[in-house]
Amino acid sequence: MLGDVLWAPWSAAVWTFAFAQMVGLAAVTLPLTLFIPFAKLQQWGPAYAMGWIPRLTLSRMRVHFDAGFDPRRVSMFFQNHVSVLDGHIALGSIPGAFCGMQKASYLKLPGYGWLMRLGNAIGVPPSGTPGRFEQMAEACQERASRGISILVFPEAHRTLDGKLLPFRSGVFEIARAAGLPIVPVAVRGMFDVLGKGRLVTRPGRIDVYIGPQIETTGLDETQVPALMERVRCIMEGWLERGERVDGAS
Repeated sequence: MLGDVLWAPWSAAVWTFAFAQMVGLAAVTLPLTLFIPFAKLQQWGPAYAMGWIPRLTLSRMRVHFDAGFDPRRVSMFFQNHVSVLDGHIALGSIPGAFCGMQKASYLKLPGYGWLMRLGNAIGVPPSGTPGRFEQMAEACQERASRGISILVFPEAHRTLDGKLLPFRSGVFEIARAAGLPIVPVAVRGMFDVLGKGRLVTRPGRIDVYIGPQIETTGLDETQVPALMERVRCIMEGWLERGERVDGAS
């Protein structure tokens, strides 16, 4: 496409800068972790710097906070999965320190795995592992005890058309078992900027909606489907219509 040809040079510059920035931040930050916990360093520099990468696509990015969202509460943030820059979107939107979930095997990779472990990432055991969800819930509780929130992508895979994929129930079970509130994070417009399978970025408008905390304490297994539907309703309201749902102002 002609547009891709025109934007390819700028996209190459964005990718080059993003990679150089990651290496530079690691070189500066890693020695400091000998004296300061990474969770505290995260908001001091890396989150702010990496959160600006989506804006380098010449896109306008705005974050909209629901009136029911309390930035002081440790929570599990459930974000729709659109782009390889989703992590950068989260770093530029979610207040406070947070970690992600990765396949446990990824945490064993040289370099990358070490950095993820440094960032307090939670390893996801293979399917069929006995007590899998219980282990992950305990890990979430441990991170929360240190003031670290958790970011997950309930769809598990990036969308191919910009619409929400079906949710995996496992992360909702983990949130319930951990007793942590769920915060829907809906990112609108990122699919047009850089959808799955594309390398060339396009300028656009990125609107991020941080929803209200949804309590999980006291819920039983039979109430998980309703919890999933509530989160999905909030996300789709923003993604499809730009509407704030569920007590938003």
